[in-house]
Amino acid sequence: MLNKIMSGFAIKREKELSELGAVLYHMVHEKTGLELVWLKRDEENMTFGIAFETLPWDDTGVFHILEHSVLCGSEKYPVKEPFVELMKSSMNTFLNAMTFPDKTFYPISSRNKKDFMNLMRVYLDAVFCPLIYKKPEIFYQEGWHYELDEKGEASYKGVVFNEMKGAFASADRKAGTMLERALFPDSPYSKVSGGDPVAIPELSYEEFIDSHRRFYAPSNAYVYLDGDLEIEKVLEVLNEEYLKNYEKTERMAPPVIQKAVNNTIESTYELNETESLENKTRLTIGKVIGTFEEREKLVAAGIIAEVLAGSNQAPIPKILLSENLAEEVTMQISDGVMQPWLILDIKNLKDGNLEKIENLINEKLSAIIAEGLDKNELQAVMANVEFKLRERDYGRYPQGLIFGFAVLESWLYGGLPEANLEIGDLFIKLKEKMEKGYFEELTKELLLTNPHSGKVILKPSHTEGSERRAKEQAKLKEVSEKWTSKEKEEIKNIQENLISWQNSIDTTEALSTIPQLTLNDIPKEPEVIPTEESDYKGIKLLKHPLQTGGIAYINLYFDADALTEEELSNLSFISTLLCNTDTENYSANEVINKTRLLCGDLGVRPANFVVGGDKDEVTNKLAVSFSSLENNLFDALKLVIEILTKSKLSDNMTRDLLKQTKMQLFQKAVMAGHSLALSRISAQFSPAGVIDEYISGVEYYNFLKNNDENWDFEKLNASLLSSLKKVINSENLVISFTGIENETAEKIADILKEELPSFDMGEKAAIKPWGKKNEGIVIPADISFAVKGSFIGDFGEKMSGKLSLASQIVSLGYLWNVIRVQGGAYGTGMLASASGLNVCYSYRDPSGAKSIEAYDSSAEFLKNFASSTDDYTGFIIGTIANASPLMMSKLKAQTADRYYFSKTSYEDRCLNRKEIITADKEALMKASEIIEKTMKNGGICIVGGAEQIKKCDLIENLITL
Repeated sequence: MLNKIMSGFAIKREKELSELGAVLYHMVHEKTGLELVWLKRDEENMTFGIAFETLPWDDTGVFHILEHSVLCGSEKYPVKEPFVELMKSSMNTFLNAMTFPDKTFYPISSRNKKDFMNLMRVYLDAVFCPLIYKKPEIFYQEGWHYELDEKGEASYKGVVFNEMKGAFASADRKAGTMLERALFPDSPYSKVSGGDPVAIPELSYEEFIDSHRRFYAPSNAYVYLDGDLEIEKVLEVLNEEYLKNYEKTERMAPPVIQKAVNNTIESTYELNETESLENKTRLTIGKVIGTFEEREKLVAAGIIAEVLAGSNQAPIPKILLSENLAEEVTMQISDGVMQPWLILDIKNLKDGNLEKIENLINEKLSAIIAEGLDKNELQAVMANVEFKLRERDYGRYPQGLIFGFAVLESWLYGGLPEANLEIGDLFIKLKEKMEKGYFEELTKELLLTNPHSGKVILKPSHTEGSERRAKEQAKLKEVSEKWTSKEKEEIKNIQENLISWQNSIDTTEALSTIPQLTLNDIPKEPEVIPTEESDYKGIKLLKHPLQTGGIAYINLYFDADALTEEELSNLSFISTLLCNTDTENYSANEVINKTRLLCGDLGVRPANFVVGGDKDEVTNKLAVSFSSLENNLFDALKLVIEILTKSKLSDNMTRDLLKQTKMQLFQKAVMAGHSLALSRISAQFSPAGVIDEYISGVEYYNFLKNNDENWDFEKLNASLLSSLKKVINSENLVISFTGIENETAEKIADILKEELPSFDMGEKAAIKPWGKKNEGIVIPADISFAVKGSFIGDFGEKMSGKLSLASQIVSLGYLWNVIRVQGGAYGTGMLASASGLNVCYSYRDPSGAKSIEAYDSSAEFLKNFASSTDDYTGFIIGTIANASPLMMSKLKAQTADRYYFSKTSYEDRCLNRKEIITADKEALMKASEIIEKTMKNGGICIVGGAEQIKKCDLIENLITL
């Protein structure tokens, strides 16, 4: 096919990629210069993406706002929210857009050929022909605008504005932003591509429009395709419907190479007033590695980072933690950009020891370089990195999407598109170089003699938030006082026009332009995940005959039903300690390295399953999951048994991990507070919710906090090990196998039965829900996460397909408009879980109190919708898509295990799908009655800043994290 012309595209390169079973075709559109890469491979799930090089010159977040805005209507699809219409009615396996520091990417995926072409057309029209030129309201909604209240006082409002307010509440995010400023003062990477809330209101509509005109030209575009798609049709759409109408313009140049600098930036981050400021300073050090072209060097740098700081037992964390100079030390690589960098992050420094810490790190690095890195550790880390790169398992994310990221991370800077796709002899070369001192030389080059470095010192503050809010108010006051009467009238008009546009309803004619699937285009039955159940010597075996490429996946499920709430917190915390602590035969470091060498991954976690959709019937498990190559399988199993039965805890290691786990949970509250709030609501009405609270929620955070503040290792050690020993038991053990023959599975069961203790666990613990509450959880943030709801089981109802459909309709037909579009929250939705939990939630919400009020009208909306609409096809298809996620073998097996423990049969799943597909007006009216009850009788939880929570008069119980 080389040099062949297809619909205006010339095929310039053809490259076989045997590791992927693919052929890469690199094409150029002759008229416009648009570049295209297609990975042709036998893959049912097809991926399309279009990317533009977008290099920010300030912190206004113009490209982030554009990313949101172009998906708000286009010339061919003139509806307010084509993106939402697609979420309602597409069978997509991925649908999103994302802004990076130097590019914006619009990818979609689908297993349905018709759906794939529909999605591609809508996205192409969105990026090339958006309505932003005709509808400035889009900019004001998605970016920012002034909003005048009934008193005439001004405030800022906008989806991206509030999204970034939430992002900037994270100390991690702030440290990363400041580090990029320090490392790249003369580069676009010094700018906040997502937008700094302080700078976002400086962006004008005219600058916004001009940025689209300049950067979203076909000549600046890169199209990426993956899978078994009809290339002739795709190219024809690109050329005939878009590219032939454009002339060639200049392609944007890649980012300039930043010359070496050495900068330090000091700033503050916010803490709640109840939290001590003592020993909370954070130090973040960055070192530029090189350029995107140096893949071998980048992989080697990642290996070095893992060896030096991949666990608390690694050299750099160990020396600082053992001296009580810090609470957490991590090292990672930030890549996918022109000049990747290495980040050393040190949290909660002991006051007054900044210089000592830096000196200790440098002394330790010098000693390591002189003595040589531990070869066994290097080999173990290399083996694990290679395993994961070759496994290419990305969970629910399509392989094609991740390959697309990899392609762009070289292609956009002038490199070969395939540069990051295959592994080849990379690790053979690294092993050879290891013997010649390469890793020691690179460690010295990157961390000791590197002239290109940056440093960020963040100090804690109780007043940073109030000062930030005061500055915002002062700025608003200063600006608004200068408004002439004419300017004020213009602002009122903008606000009124925006509200009018937001409240307007798309015409039937406009909606008909969105390409739709029909019910004949979707699978009428859910995917079958093969599961063979058998009993073997008293152990239940679940076998999943799936293709795994020679990798064995094993999940061990231990019965934990006898554990009380406090014991569940013990079990959750010791799950974190296992694999990171000493055993009778190995040091913690040896355990970590053996895990890297023998396992692709190894995880221990508590899990609970609601049985038969009855919220009051719950089974608790300790899940131990590991993967391994076949030749390492029995050595991996031996290691797992050692960890489960012979682990020994130590004072320092236990406390270090306790502090780190507490910090991570706090960070989760700040960045994803809705998940914390969902757990609190669930605990009010169900035992499963209470369990979740004690293993991962606020109650677990309190467990960690109380043990940290009242440290008693001997007491905690005895309690943790006692809870673990109650669980590790071959009685009632269930083993799930994927990629393993029957004979091997039975041999594994024999070993576990022989090596593990066997005893009667006793009676199931009585765990009761708390009862309805209205709670507020205070975090240092300017936004909130608001949740309200309850369980349908309390009203004699069971989860069904009709409620799944109803939640989709309420989420995208009502909440999206009221909470996100009109309210300015970054996200919102209604959740109807298999257990019967029915809640509404918001995400990075500027007004959680108003959202709580809006939730109460969701049932009325559904009634009106059912009464006025006869065709629910689009929502039905979207609901089916949500229930049909893309899964690789590992996730399929875990999903099948969940079906087993929850007693969800294939017939149950088929019935649920049938209920979705056949839902009618009567079904939706019944669903609205259920939703009305859950909202009327539901509990409330708002996670957010103190000012946000004060606005909700319903809050009765206040908790400060």
